Amino acid sequence: MKDLRNRVGEYEAPLLAFLQELVRLKSVNGRYPEQAVAERIVAEAEVLGLNGRLIAKESLRPNALVRWGRGPRGFALVGHLDTVAAGDASLWTSPPFKPVVRNGRLYGRGTADNKAGLAIGLYTLALLRDQGQLNADEVTLILAGVVDEESGASSELGVRYLLDEGHLPVHGAIYTYASDIVCVGHRGLLRLVLDAKGTAVHSGSDAWSRGEVGVNAVTGLAAILLQLEQMKLPYEPHPAFNHLGFTMTPGTLFNGGEFESTVPAVATAVIDCRLMPGQTPEMVLDAVQSIIDAACANRPGLRVSIQVKNRLPAAAIPAEHPLAQLAQRHAQTITGRPWPIRGAGPANEGYMLIGAGIPTLPGFGPSGGNAHAPDEWVAVASLAETAVLYAAIIRDYLKNYIHR
Repeated sequence: MKDLRNRVGEYEAPLLAFLQELVRLKSVNGRYPEQAVAERIVAEAEVLGLNGRLIAKESLRPNALVRWGRGPRGFALVGHLDTVAAGDASLWTSPPFKPVVRNGRLYGRGTADNKAGLAIGLYTLALLRDQGQLNADEVTLILAGVVDEESGASSELGVRYLLDEGHLPVHGAIYTYASDIVCVGHRGLLRLVLDAKGTAVHSGSDAWSRGEVGVNAVTGLAAILLQLEQMKLPYEPHPAFNHLGFTMTPGTLFNGGEFESTVPAVATAVIDCRLMPGQTPEMVLDAVQSIIDAACANRPGLRVSIQVKNRLPAAAIPAEHPLAQLAQRHAQTITGRPWPIRGAGPANEGYMLIGAGIPTLPGFGPSGGNAHAPDEWVAVASLAETAVLYAAIIRDYLKNYIHR
């Protein structure tokens, strides 16, 4: 470990400067394509003497793939290039896309989620190359900077595309989110759009007053949402998820009505469901449909349809897996504090990697916070520290547990 700590010193300043450049490059999902960030990562790889290239299913949204080594034992560090929007800039202490260091923290949109992990991952490859304990003829180390994760972690353009095209021939992976746990899995996500249809009529009409015509789609949908808010579905306990449970959040987005004096004939709501291991989307869909059917029966003329927007399963590796055990041991040694092994509440693309047979920590990295919120940050001291941590885990995992 001492040799890794000694070698990382020369990379601390350029690593921070590189991360600041990535934050300045806007890559807000749905607004700015990730191309500039991907190109900057490939350029930095060349500076470090690493082999980088762009691989794209859509030309303006390329993934960045950096490799060192050509051997049969592989490991990948994966992070996404896109970010969520900054929101109301007045709520930020400093401009969200002008990274600023204050009190040991780097502030800016995308620092914790997920550009710090990308920058650290790139420099980890250089660190392992420099250390000289891994033979380039025996191992392949990959940094994958992927696109379109923030659209709902179910995109065909990023991790899914790289897996399908055979660009991730590895035996282990870390998704490089900022964290304070050894994350061995995540809950599933089912996101539904409910579309309600009623019948419009003038809200001042005699016929509406007498209840002869008109069906209010807004109140009909609202009644369904209130019932969904109380929904409880069974699930089997899982040791990595004892601190979490199934949640359904109705109406994370809601739109309805056409005019102030018109009984609303349309309403739409988004439902966000977080699934525990063992729970299936079909289980939730059946329960939601039952509530919709009952509500429509009580309100003749109300029609409500369901569209599945996002659908991905819960996924986890065993807490006893060597990758998780190595991560916990090295994290405590390097940071001086215990790291619990747990599953995460939010979903991410880790399920794709685990589903492909790649043991993955889907969220493990530097110290940071306020992801998807104002004043997102990452601790500057944890950047180089995490590079050492990643390098130690990868080195020991490939040397001691992968023998092909």
